[in-house]
Amino acid sequence: MTRTKSLVLIPLLLAAALGGCHLGAASGAAAPSASPSVSRQALLALGQEWVQCMRDKGLTRMPDAQLTEDGYLTFPPQGGYNWKEEGAKHPDIIEACKSIEDRYPPNAFRPKEKLSADDLRKLGEYAECMRTHGIPAWPDPKSDGSFDLSGTTLANGIPKDVMDKATEACRSIWSGRVAIRDGSGGGKK
Repeated sequence: MTRTKSLVLIPLLLAAALGGCHLGAASGAAAPSASPSVSRQALLALGQEWVQCMRDKGLTRMPDAQLTEDGYLTFPPQGGYNWKEEGAKHPDIIEACKSIEDRYPPNAFRPKEKLSADDLRKLGEYAECMRTHGIPAWPDPKSDGSFDLSGTTLANGIPKDVMDKATEACRSIWSGRVAIRDGSGGGKK
């Protein structure tokens, strides 16, 4: 048996032996609780249940749920499809699947990074650099470090070659995550 299978099976066997694992009749997956001790497999099963709900309600291109190496739930975009942007256009779908979302434990997702005053200063310099290198409408960062493009001439997109050139020129100022908001509720990296 491989180490990965052992690591997955041992917690499930222990939970079953201790009576803490309830199997769902239809899926056979452990029913997760809202406690921080939810197993990785149970968290992934819950994430996939939410994905299936989203697909069944109309977001058919919704990507599969995945776990990061450190155990956080994620739904990485595939093939250039921005599910957050699409979901923002269909709040009825999000609402229809909310009962599943409500079952996520508090530690299901990676905590948002807290930016220091120095980080915000560097992001301000990054904004100035982006303006200098071909994107004059690039906004200053918001207090959370994101760049809100809504209401600017950039809201409908930036040509890839222009963005790539400016990003490369400014990488020496800020090489971390760049959160871009475009008014649709979704963020981009």
